[in-house]
Amino acid sequence: MTKSDLVCNIKKNFPYLSDADCLLCVNEMIDFMAHHLSKGSKFEIRGFGTFAIKLRAARIVRNPKTGETLQRSETAYPCFKSGKMLKQRMNKDYIAI
Repeated sequence: MTKSDLVCNIKKNFPYLSDADCLLCVNEMIDFMAHHLSKGSKFEIRGFGTFAIKLRAARIVRNPKTGETLQRSETAYPCFKSGKMLKQRMNKDYIAI
């Protein structure tokens, strides 16, 4: 599913909202989540899951094209842990192909 698919789905369920309003809702949610994650806070949606930041340790990396070794600093990356209700719903609705 893409962002535009999500906007279309919201529009279908709430026909009184304009396309621009639906897009604004999606963008605001993404911005809100990104803002809280960038501060190091967890972001939890009950029944869906938890978004958090994890740290990748500093390490030495190699450029495969040149063979040059570089020192890579510590970096943060987002991670997601699904909630119990999401797992149950996904397994109930899952159809093996």
